[in-house]
Amino acid sequence: MQALSDSCSDEYEIATDYLSNSTDSEFSIDSCDELLGYGMRPEAVTLLEQDGRCSYGESAAAPASPQWPNGGLGWDQARGQAGTVQRVCGPLMSSRETNDGTFVNVGRDYPSADRFTFIFWDISLEPIEPGVTVCGSGEIYLYDGGVAQMEMSDPGALEIWR
Repeated sequence: MQALSDSCSDEYEIATDYLSNSTDSEFSIDSCDELLGYGMRPEAVTLLEQDGRCSYGESAAAPASPQWPNGGLGWDQARGQAGTVQRVCGPLMSSRETNDGTFVNVGRDYPSADRFTFIFWDISLEPIEPGVTVCGSGEIYLYDGGVAQMEMSDPGALEIWR
């Protein structure tokens, strides 16, 4: 995936969009229209439709947005809540460790500016299994006016929902 990210960013985003919705989850969305409304790449939605993971038209009693554990704010709504303290939840896309700390990307993967990132400065985290939902509480801010982020100092405060 790293090679794809480095050399084919469009294809990488399509693949991550597809993979983020191709597994069974209590937070899955069945409507192709809703997936497009969340900003998912049309190519990924086409693949999901071909695999029977979503369909166009009316969906039976589908919620307007996913219901996150214990009423958390969705990762895709966090940007609009910058400057406030919230509990943000979303599907884990990746966890990247650098010399500065660990970056936990939610909803969309790095380098997408639409992602939400939990940051743990100077802290290493244990590996987190793919496909889980993560939640964390703190103040939301925008990095360079774009990426919604939250700094966290306690790895135990990152909730992992399977």
